[in-house]
Amino acid sequence: MSPSEFEKQNKELDQKLQSEKENLEADTVMIPDLVRERLDAFYTQMESDVEPLSKSPSSSLHGPVKRFLRGTAIVAASAAAISVMIIGSAFVSPTMAESLKQVPLVDSVFKLAGDLGLQTADQKGLATSSNLSITHSGITLKVPQIIFDGTRLVVALEKSGGDSQHQTLYPAIQTQGQPEEDILEKVDLFINGTSVNSNNGAFNFMYGRPGKDSNSMLIAYMRDPASGKPALPDQFELEVYAKLKGVAEPFRIQTTVHKTKINNKILQLQMSKSNPYLAFTAEKVELTPITTKITTSFKMLTDIAHMPDDYTVEREYKYNKNGHTIQYTKKELDMLEYAIFDEQGRELQLLSGSGVPLTKERDSKMITLFTPFVDTPQKINFKPYILPTQPGGSALLDANGNWTRHYIDELEITIDVPQNTNHQ
Repeated sequence: MSPSEFEKQNKELDQKLQSEKENLEADTVMIPDLVRERLDAFYTQMESDVEPLSKSPSSSLHGPVKRFLRGTAIVAASAAAISVMIIGSAFVSPTMAESLKQVPLVDSVFKLAGDLGLQTADQKGLATSSNLSITHSGITLKVPQIIFDGTRLVVALEKSGGDSQHQTLYPAIQTQGQPEEDILEKVDLFINGTSVNSNNGAFNFMYGRPGKDSNSMLIAYMRDPASGKPALPDQFELEVYAKLKGVAEPFRIQTTVHKTKINNKILQLQMSKSNPYLAFTAEKVELTPITTKITTSFKMLTDIAHMPDDYTVEREYKYNKNGHTIQYTKKELDMLEYAIFDEQGRELQLLSGSGVPLTKERDSKMITLFTPFVDTPQKINFKPYILPTQPGGSALLDANGNWTRHYIDELEITIDVPQNTNHQ
């Protein structure tokens, strides 16, 4: 939906709100003060705090940050306002009922999960919505949304019923460093009858992410041919399996998944930069409105003994042998990563990644998933860096509490993005 369409829809909703407000006043139905205060505060926050995502680069590659497109937030605010009015007045006119049918779902897990790709999918109607659910022992699990763009499969899972406050599905809040008690014992995806967990490994993995709240979550899966397994087909049978604590019978939800029909852009690169110690190669970039998938590799050009100190760490180890604690140190290469920027300096947010460890005898091939670019980029900038660690393995943090980055300028690669490389 374009910004002008958002503005038009927002104006229409405001007019309908005003009309309904007059109807309510005519019927002497009052909105409670608390509801009115919260509504006013919500609008004030929307006007003052929300910035366009395109002007807000990610603050850290390793920390998902919940940001929203301003247009989406405005429509969400309007929908929330309608909901508050209905709750406060217990009154819905035929006009309002018809208006509500035109308002996007505010409680969409994809829209509120803090992932630009999923927000885009939700906004553009690319995700498959469903009412698939199953109930055991008074607890219902629902799969409201699914999307598969050929790179990653993402399933939204929601829980209702039971003790929603103390037995959450995905504990997103931590108290004094300890996670909240959650009810999820096991989760798995079966694709054409085979568990994806049985195929996990390099370039082939499933992971969970927070949803819109602690009673929802995202289950994501990626399989790449580099794993030795074939890529997922354009259509397959999916079973979402979940076992909850205290519930004897597992939850199984089945559906057929179809690859979303979208244009993707594939760039075969094989561009390398090196210094006397390391070589970095950008191999392949795949762009979709949902995911940016990048294949890269690092290569060691010298033994670890000859690596500069700012590339390495003296790692501390200890183990027990015959009742005695043995301690020793070993020089190791610190973690190697890279950041992705467009020509305006906007950084993509890391979603997940997989690869093999780097050694002198073996290159480290990495397949990494990022959020999509806000707009189709003219250029893509790869900026490799080292994540320094303490001898004990903990991260070396900067003054803002973020993991310090030591960029390796000699390995930086910038590519031009052709505008005629779309694929179905």
